[in-house]
Amino acid sequence: MVDQPTGPAANPPSPAPSPSGRFDLRGGIAALGRRTRSGAAGLTIVVLAAALISTAFGLGAMGRADEMSDGAAWLWNSPAGELARVNGNNAEVDLVTSLPDSKGGAVEVSQNDEYLLLHDPSTGKVTSVDLREMGFSGVLDLGRSGDFGVVLGKESAVVIDRLGGEIKAVDPATLQPTGASLEIPAPLVGGAFDDSDTLWLGVPTQGTAVGVRVEGKDAAIAETVSVADPGADLALTVLDEGALAVDRGGDRIVPVNGEGEARVLDAPVKLKDAEVPPRTRGDLAAITVPGKGRVVTVSDAAGAAEVASFATGGEGAGAAVAYEGRVYVPFAADGRVRVFQPDGTELNPISLPGAKGPIELEAREGHLFINSPDTGVAAVVDPSGQANLVDKTDPPPGDGEGPGAGAPASGTPEPSAPPQTQPPGGAPSTQAPPAPGTGESQTPRPGPQDEEPQEPSNPPPADNDGDGEGGGGEGDGETEEPESTDAPGAPTPVSATAGDGSVTLSWPAAYSPDAPVETYEITWEGGSRTVDGSELSAEITDLRNGTAYRFRVRAANRYGTGPAAQTQEVTPGPEAPGAPANVTAEATGGDTATVSWDAVEGAVDYQVTASSSSGSAVPAPRTTGSASAEITGLEPGGSYTFTVVARGEGGVSGEPSSSQEITMPEEELGAPASVTWQASGDTVTVSWDAVEGAAEYRVTPGGDGAAALQEATATGTSHTYQPRGAGRCYSFTVTALGADGTAAESGTTSQASCVREFN
Repeated sequence: MVDQPTGPAANPPSPAPSPSGRFDLRGGIAALGRRTRSGAAGLTIVVLAAALISTAFGLGAMGRADEMSDGAAWLWNSPAGELARVNGNNAEVDLVTSLPDSKGGAVEVSQNDEYLLLHDPSTGKVTSVDLREMGFSGVLDLGRSGDFGVVLGKESAVVIDRLGGEIKAVDPATLQPTGASLEIPAPLVGGAFDDSDTLWLGVPTQGTAVGVRVEGKDAAIAETVSVADPGADLALTVLDEGALAVDRGGDRIVPVNGEGEARVLDAPVKLKDAEVPPRTRGDLAAITVPGKGRVVTVSDAAGAAEVASFATGGEGAGAAVAYEGRVYVPFAADGRVRVFQPDGTELNPISLPGAKGPIELEAREGHLFINSPDTGVAAVVDPSGQANLVDKTDPPPGDGEGPGAGAPASGTPEPSAPPQTQPPGGAPSTQAPPAPGTGESQTPRPGPQDEEPQEPSNPPPADNDGDGEGGGGEGDGETEEPESTDAPGAPTPVSATAGDGSVTLSWPAAYSPDAPVETYEITWEGGSRTVDGSELSAEITDLRNGTAYRFRVRAANRYGTGPAAQTQEVTPGPEAPGAPANVTAEATGGDTATVSWDAVEGAVDYQVTASSSSGSAVPAPRTTGSASAEITGLEPGGSYTFTVVARGEGGVSGEPSSSQEITMPEEELGAPASVTWQASGDTVTVSWDAVEGAAEYRVTPGGDGAAALQEATATGTSHTYQPRGAGRCYSFTVTALGADGTAAESGTTSQASCVREFN
């Protein structure tokens, strides 16, 4: 950890925890087991109460997420395929979990005090981690195409399909939908919860911002606020209460408060291509205008709403984030974050030695977390502006036998130097110490600067890759990379169906590229069982009816045991619901099918499982409380059968019923290249480009004029409406349909226009 103040702090930084306070736990933890990044993967608790340590290794329930999350954030480390929990209070890694099948990828992290939702856009896979129980608990396949957001609020979780204009409330533990989908005219922009747990999004075709709340099991629109002309190019950041909309086609900024009241502000510069963070915390908001090299600030958006701007003095700025009265602007090419006061006064920058690729900023838990996901470096900024560097690859404490024991693993950066003391009369250095062996020294920089800041002399990072060239020494750089020796990933999700004194478990094969899975270890309160690595199910018998059980499954290979995937609580019992009747399945998209059945008396929910006679990929089982389910992640051309089981209280399951086999369409339909419309007299004609393989097209009206129009189907490439009504604002979405009625995954929406202008 290295201190990097961004200016003279009002109060000196708090002293680091005393060595005796930290190392008292190390010996006890080391006695339980050691962890290196070349061995066992898993959730590892290292500096908390000893009672929690067993939970980190999947041996018991924790139920104390509040102690695990205050002041902390989970940061992705792509080269290691790991998430590091960084404690904002001391800028140290105190917990690590592995996601080996996303190693080298870009993982989007949404987090609250109880759950982590991890979305890998390159695979379309979303994984849930239950922080209360310290186990992987759910998985969802969104597909590789599209623009999806997976967002957590305080009590709610949603999946946003921005291109499709669809919002689904989901259970954050299982990622299963909890109610019907909410459809909003596509495309959507933004998407984050404010402090009241309202989800705010921008709807460019309508020129509106909408507030969505999850009431019970369903997502519903609570607020609709006009913020621009229909068809405007919108950007949206969510405030503590409400949202801030930016019209990138002009110079309008529109704050919307938590009551849905909007006001129009004029920006001092044109806002073309403006960027905003998904979430803004505090009274200061920042809007980055890359083409102008400027940042526009809005102070007290819910009150006086003062607008100002300043020049960043350089190209390549990312989306600025406001935090505690300062504006932090990432410059990825330089590996640093420049810091400004709202009047444009520049403070000391924050340098991330060795950073490459994007730099992510997020204000949460009272701190600003800065992450370089493509490397092991990060930083934490406290409210006074003090910045501390974080080495995400530094193993959590507990790997040695006593105080200070345990050298870094091969390829892991050496621990950073201790914080430097502030010299009399000046601010401490904002640069990390030079890499060992460079012989360089650093001179402290002043706080506020009157001149254009000099380029910081970023020292080269310490040698971490084993190429023999670190520390200024000589080497041929030809050493081979060490063999990967990772333990398996979590076999998520684990499904459970309860019977009379028994529970049947099933799970997918764990990701284990470095060695075959040798065993699966199943544990529950009062018992354990191990099955062969070729087995993907097990029946647990001799359980007590009426007693709730939670099961954890961990995969092991020759290199170690991976993290636990867990079930929801299930309760065995003698009374089971009947079998669902009339199970049917229909392909509704290139990789989607809808399964329906008759409701069963006494059923609490239903579990739907897919199987394939063609050897096609099979998605994870789905659970739903209604008598139908949409199954995604199917392969075009694959043949599938769907089995439905009704479950009563506690997960007690009845007999299964299956659908007839269906075959998915071979080719996925595309979207029209363009859609236009023209009004003439009493008619409105919509035209579009043909799509290869389409048998017909579905035309969906939007805008306020849509109230007088109905969705239509056409076989050609145009359709004419004769509107009746007062609405004069229109947009149209055209979706291609196959010969069997299967719709393309997405359509194309026209520009919206009308004679009424927004005031």
